[in-house]
Amino acid sequence: MISKKIRLLGLVILGAVTLQAMPAGSRITLPNGKKIFVSGMNLAWKNFANDVGDTPLDTAYFDKAMKDVADSGGNCIRVWLSTNGTNDPKYNSQGLVSGPGSQTIPNIKKMLKLAKKHNILLMPVLLTHNWVQNSINSTILENNKKMLKTEEGLKAYIDNYLKPVVTEIGNDPNLICWEIYNEPEGMVMGWSSPANTITEAEVKRSVNWIASAIKEAVPEVLVSNGAATIGHLSWYKDDVLRSAGGKENGTLDFYMAHYYGWNGTSNSPFTKSYSHWNLDKPLVIGEYASTDWSQSTSSSSPMQDAGKVDTMLTYLNQAGYAGGLGWQYQPDAGDPWMKGFETFSHSMMELYREDSNSIKLDGLSSNTFAISVSASNGGTVKRSAVGRVESGKSDTLTAVAAKGYSFEGWSGDTTATNPVLVIKSVEKDWSIHANFVPDAGTNLIRAGDFSDLTMWGTWVNENEGNEATITFSEGQAKIVITKADTLNYNIQLTQGNIALDSGVTYLVTFEAWTSKRRPLFVGLSTQGTWHFQGGAEVELLDSKKKYEIEITPDSSTTAGVLQFNAGASTEPVYIENVSMVVKTNSVRKHHRSINRTTSFNQVGYLICWSAVSNQATADLLDLNGRVIKTVSKNGPLSLKEVPSGLYLFRINDGINSRAFRVSRY
Repeated sequence: MISKKIRLLGLVILGAVTLQAMPAGSRITLPNGKKIFVSGMNLAWKNFANDVGDTPLDTAYFDKAMKDVADSGGNCIRVWLSTNGTNDPKYNSQGLVSGPGSQTIPNIKKMLKLAKKHNILLMPVLLTHNWVQNSINSTILENNKKMLKTEEGLKAYIDNYLKPVVTEIGNDPNLICWEIYNEPEGMVMGWSSPANTITEAEVKRSVNWIASAIKEAVPEVLVSNGAATIGHLSWYKDDVLRSAGGKENGTLDFYMAHYYGWNGTSNSPFTKSYSHWNLDKPLVIGEYASTDWSQSTSSSSPMQDAGKVDTMLTYLNQAGYAGGLGWQYQPDAGDPWMKGFETFSHSMMELYREDSNSIKLDGLSSNTFAISVSASNGGTVKRSAVGRVESGKSDTLTAVAAKGYSFEGWSGDTTATNPVLVIKSVEKDWSIHANFVPDAGTNLIRAGDFSDLTMWGTWVNENEGNEATITFSEGQAKIVITKADTLNYNIQLTQGNIALDSGVTYLVTFEAWTSKRRPLFVGLSTQGTWHFQGGAEVELLDSKKKYEIEITPDSSTTAGVLQFNAGASTEPVYIENVSMVVKTNSVRKHHRSINRTTSFNQVGYLICWSAVSNQATADLLDLNGRVIKTVSKNGPLSLKEVPSGLYLFRINDGINSRAFRVSRY
């Protein structure tokens, strides 16, 4: 780290949101062939510069940190080793490196053992820009300079420290890579020492030599380097490193760079996709703030932009990057606005829920498993365990129905009907959905008094010459119509995402009136396919009247839409107190369940999808639920003409709706 008007069918409520993985080329390929997106946090130190050397590791602290990251869906922890040279490595009387501290190798092994326990990866960082900071002991400072400025010093470090350490550790499956430096550019630019204390050429030479030595000592192990900004990555291109140090194999396997709000948007990965940088290798963002920031954030350096942390890992994944690591696990002492794990954990959880296949480390050390739980409208699920569950341990899930709803059963990896589900021994990842159904008399309409306008959608088909204004005030929806064609559905007031069951009779009740007698059509349909589920036409009078309509859908769906079709007349419509309940003694004939017969893939600008149902359609929506595009069954959708940003791609097969996040950059 350096101090430095449109159809809107109600609120979109997702039962399952799945993130599309990027192509394997934007992944880190581990020695075992597994391709991953790196998701995790920095735990640069527990005790600054003293987690290696002659001091035993604080295993309890590292254990908790790794467990926290793993339980949140992360797969990597980044740790600094020698840091500033005050405790490791050791020097002889000639000021040359003689070897590692007595606890350096044991401590790294302990870190790897803990990583194995929690099934995550360890990313050890050999050196940092603190190497030549003015505040360290003068003798150590001179030794540190000699190590990097002279060939003799660099060779002694490689022979007496680097090779023994990397050889002893070997190609451990929980070692993601050896990172050579943390922000070495700081030694050149004078962050904590005079500028050019170490030159750019010396940094490049040392990276080339150290990378070569690691690969000679342990073939196939990965090597990287943590640049302060993306703008510095040009220092570490293959030809540049070979020219600087002469070692043909002294190159990096993937790039790493950091970003903080003070770096400026020109270097921001959060405003530009990976392809923008024209790089020849995957790029991991090895450090970025663990907490939201803005230009008003009180920081050690002035902020030049703003960021919302919860969306950033998902963004990096979709924008083609190979990973992201938050800074850092504990709150930062120099910039205490960065609160660490407390504010970053949700970001890892969100990404894991949406793209677990790119995060999981199958085949490494599967000691914990994820229990993914979701619920339909009308209830919640409580778990006895927190986060991931150790192999062989138990977890108890309790379905809790909200007032007016009843628990109907589980779906997904079990079809049990008891609201208390006990998984006695967890031996695999679970995906479980709790199904709740409304009791007779429970109002299925959200904000039927129009107290929450986000629950209601409006649509006026202006392309056919219709003109209308739909407003809400004092518990009333007011539809004022200037022009109308002959089709009632070209002016609509709607609410979507209503769960409907085939064969069940629903009673729709509302109060309405107009200025002069006119018809109003009220019905149910299925969002996406627009399959008509039933309805009736009523005559509105010039005085308020209560209306009741019975509708029995012919198919089940979780994407039902209540429509008030107010077209085909220019008389105004006023509506109040909308409700929709299951009619007493109505029999439920079909059980709604999670649909697993859809597939989805995004390749660049093109979204390809499929579904078994012949009624299936798909919509592209913005994050406010506005439909941007609709395509028919299995037809591809192009994002080329869509503005940059995040969207939802929703597949609806007439029974269930499933949504995926997509990006256009």
